[in-house]
Amino acid sequence: MNPHKSDNRTVALIDWNWMGHHPTYFTHFAAAMAEAGADVVPFCADPEDLLKRLGNESLPAAVRGRIAKPVRVASPVPSQFRPTRWRGHYNALRFFGGLGKQSRAWERRHGRKIDLVFFACIYDRQFENLPFAERCFGYPWSGLYLHARSFRMPSSPIPGWWGLPCPEKIFTGQKLRSVAVLDEGAVEPLRELAGGKPVFVFPDITDAGTESAGPSLGAKIKAFADGRPVVSLSGYLQKTKGIVEFVAAAGAPSMDGVVFVLAGSISWHGFSAAEREELQRAIESTPNIFTHLMELPEPAMNSIMESSDVIFAAYRDFPNSSNALTKAAVFERPILVSEGHLMGERVQKFGLGEVVPEGDVGRIVATLERMLTAGYPDSLRQRAKWAEYREAHSVDRLAEVIRNLIAASAG
Repeated sequence: MNPHKSDNRTVALIDWNWMGHHPTYFTHFAAAMAEAGADVVPFCADPEDLLKRLGNESLPAAVRGRIAKPVRVASPVPSQFRPTRWRGHYNALRFFGGLGKQSRAWERRHGRKIDLVFFACIYDRQFENLPFAERCFGYPWSGLYLHARSFRMPSSPIPGWWGLPCPEKIFTGQKLRSVAVLDEGAVEPLRELAGGKPVFVFPDITDAGTESAGPSLGAKIKAFADGRPVVSLSGYLQKTKGIVEFVAAAGAPSMDGVVFVLAGSISWHGFSAAEREELQRAIESTPNIFTHLMELPEPAMNSIMESSDVIFAAYRDFPNSSNALTKAAVFERPILVSEGHLMGERVQKFGLGEVVPEGDVGRIVATLERMLTAGYPDSLRQRAKWAEYREAHSVDRLAEVIRNLIAASAG
């Protein structure tokens, strides 16, 4: 960032998570804010990785110069404060108050005022008491509300998140300036909850680079497949990602000649011990399943999707957006999703693949049989609006939306 005084708005971009989609989103948010003319102060969990990622972006010198040296920020650590009923409020005061102090220390060091804080990812549990702590935090704020779940499933909390609050509590703060969401269906109800403050729909962006050094995971899969069609489920694997149905489909007799790729780290949260044992046994005993069960860098995930004949995304209890759809459009691969909610709506609207009833293994298998026939790719190309979907969820679109958000929020 230019050390001299600037008339640009200064935006602190904050995310203490650094896994899965978080680094991708954060990097593109920082670049888009700088392209929009803001001076960006990144507060993140891994400044070194952010610098490397920004170095891989083709940014004009003027844009790169508006991104300050990143500052490390730690994840919130829950306390054992008593009485228990006040623990959440105490945690919020401690954590967001600490972020405020860290931000004000940056202001003193650089002689600049932060005009807006943008949280790159708002999760319900971590932000539920932010309005209570706003005075200690001290900054006008906005952010991406990643899982606007309660607007589509108001009575269904995220599994395992006991007592998950509804967003009414999060978006009542006096210092709230705007909200970003990935779900266009959440705009109107969220705007009403936020007292008429602006709500912006962000594109579900993704990185499309594939592995460039050494034998790629995609090449290993093709070698294992040896000409057989490939169906893949990759990323952060958990119960809601349909892993149980995926493994069950792989074991269907009609799928003997199909390779099912299961790649990524598995979260066993939400599985009973018996369910975990049963699933592990099914994976190990199904010969046409190719596994790579470890953390998956995005280029490796992309190489898997590029090598797939069908991308499996028939998730369960998942009303949110997923950039698996963006990747399907980028690599022009058919995708299989569950009906209802946002992913089903978008697949039908853009013709990206097929939709099946949630959790219905029989329909999943029957639909995969159809998607793997010789004539299916040609029929899909006639209706798929891949280019339109890519444009709607592009980095260029992100820059446009962020420009409007900053103009509406930094006052």
